[in-house]
Amino acid sequence: MEHPRARVLAASLLCGLCMLGPIPAHAAVQQEPAAADTTLPEPPATLANPFADFETIRLSNGVKVWFKPLPGVPNVSVSAGVAVGSDADPPGKEQLAHFTEHMLFSDHDGRTEQEIKDAVERIGGRRNGFTFVDHTWYYVTIGREHGLFAIEWLAGIMSPHEMDQLVVERGRQPVENEIGARERDVFDHIGALFEFPWLAPPGFWEREFGIEPRRDPNPYVWRSLHSITPEDLRGFYDRYYAPGGMTVTIVGDLDRDEALAVAERTFGTFPQREVNRLEITTEDPGRGTDEYHWSIFPTIQYSSTHKLFEPTADELLTALFVRDLLNRRLGQRLRYGERKAVYGASFGLVQRGPAAYLRLGTRIDEEDYDFARGIIDEEIAWLRSGSHDAAEFEADRAAVIERLRASNQTSAALNNWTQSYFYDPAVFEDFPDVLSFYQDLTQAQVASFAEQVFDESRRILSVTRPDPFDPAVTVVAVLALIWGTILLMGRWLTRPVEMREIRYIARLRLSSVLLAAYTLGLAASLAALLIASDVVMSRAGPWIDSIDSYPVQNAATGVIGFVVLVLALLIYSAAPRKLLLFSDHVRIKSRAWRSRILHAEDIDEISIRRFPGVWLHPRILRSPPQVFGLFKPGIYLKPRKGRSYFFRARDTGELAEVLGEWWGSPVQ
Repeated sequence: MEHPRARVLAASLLCGLCMLGPIPAHAAVQQEPAAADTTLPEPPATLANPFADFETIRLSNGVKVWFKPLPGVPNVSVSAGVAVGSDADPPGKEQLAHFTEHMLFSDHDGRTEQEIKDAVERIGGRRNGFTFVDHTWYYVTIGREHGLFAIEWLAGIMSPHEMDQLVVERGRQPVENEIGARERDVFDHIGALFEFPWLAPPGFWEREFGIEPRRDPNPYVWRSLHSITPEDLRGFYDRYYAPGGMTVTIVGDLDRDEALAVAERTFGTFPQREVNRLEITTEDPGRGTDEYHWSIFPTIQYSSTHKLFEPTADELLTALFVRDLLNRRLGQRLRYGERKAVYGASFGLVQRGPAAYLRLGTRIDEEDYDFARGIIDEEIAWLRSGSHDAAEFEADRAAVIERLRASNQTSAALNNWTQSYFYDPAVFEDFPDVLSFYQDLTQAQVASFAEQVFDESRRILSVTRPDPFDPAVTVVAVLALIWGTILLMGRWLTRPVEMREIRYIARLRLSSVLLAAYTLGLAASLAALLIASDVVMSRAGPWIDSIDSYPVQNAATGVIGFVVLVLALLIYSAAPRKLLLFSDHVRIKSRAWRSRILHAEDIDEISIRRFPGVWLHPRILRSPPQVFGLFKPGIYLKPRKGRSYFFRARDTGELAEVLGEWWGSPVQ
């Protein structure tokens, strides 16, 4: 909860006591409160700029070291990283970057993984490694008396490893457990048969930044992980962990010369190799996107994403300032003001190689949506125009800077900036003085940046409102659509007949083998239809979602569902089940309402045939037979147009005689 300002605290307490009235009896023994001192406390001495005095040093083999002395702090933080992550996993070798990270903590130089990790933990240190899509980062934070040891320890982690086969096999299981990978069961394999990457719509990064996917969007991760060999691990390390691509950050109360000497003696001995980068290109689609959804949540979920393409170091730093400035201002106006429209409105900066975006996310009460949206749009408009009151802008900047200063006084907090934002040496050669950058940034420079980044052609707006109807109503509506479609199809496909006009009825037999085969074919056809409908929905989805209308969106979705259901019923009703003979026509009745009427002049041939005369015919795929005809012949009925029929009945001979009499020619 936000505390009242110091200068009104005392007055508020006095007013509150007056309003309480007489003190209750059980509190009578308490001491009378002393008169409040309204004198404002002296402001604390300004903390030092924690981002100042970072030094960039290149070791003899090309390793870059950022060194920052931090006198008096109790801990030292040392990190090392490379600007490559899971994006570099080759197809079929997903998790290679992650597995490599795990293996660097494994048995090495005659020590077990347990001994290596315990060397830090038993003296109170913390250590870990993280694999992101575009970088991998390792760190250790420890008491300053062990700071030099931390440098040496982390160099041992980052040094070349043998990747022994037995060690690799032991290390595979923890990765598998961490990511939840498992071997596919029969249902997973069946589902995988219907996954067609070429039918999948573009993902977020491809659609909004033009970043081409390098792998299957739904890989078989367990198989990929188990296909990784020691040679793959060594190859990945040799390719991407070259000394010239490493950044080592040392922050804490250490003697500069001693720290750099240890770094040179450890990191500086890694064999030099060519620095390889994963080349990723971006392309601005030149359009924004608006998405509107409805959900069961009671509040409106609002998200506004603003894209940056190949940002420079200054642009990223400006984005961080804009993030912090808007977080403060939106918090003051929407969360802490008189009208508390949101619980929190927070901007964040996300990077992926040469792509980045600023994203605002918040939840808004329905009745406050217009108000909150107006405040958000107003703040962005002020940024783009540079029309903030100068004094107000300076006051907000000062508050942002002081919060930045206060929250980065520890070695771990400073080192975390390398992991979060400054990990790419192609963008940040030197560790930036973020605080001084904030101080020197003018409102005109912010406006120039905001004018480009907050342009509507770079915005992705997503608004999810509460569903106006209870979920039960939606379920009833879906069921009504299904039932109504079935009734409509029944009326459309059904051809009424007078039962007394039927001269003969024959149920068409289907062999067990063909029944199983056609059932699978029917299931495959329906599955293909579902896949096609999913593709249609994914392609039409962005267009439907861009319409800010609940009735229109649901109507469009309902139309697509109606069409899919109609096609499914047509597929289901395609299989013939009965033959009905009338005086003037033959009717082939399907398993559902559908039937086909054939008059005598519509029929080209009715004959008795066996397997070769039907199954070896080139049009077999257009006219699936009901029987094989290997041991007993069947009746072959060929219309002049459309599909043919090859079938047997309970008494095939009798049926042949009846058909011959009706057609006026013996069936033989």
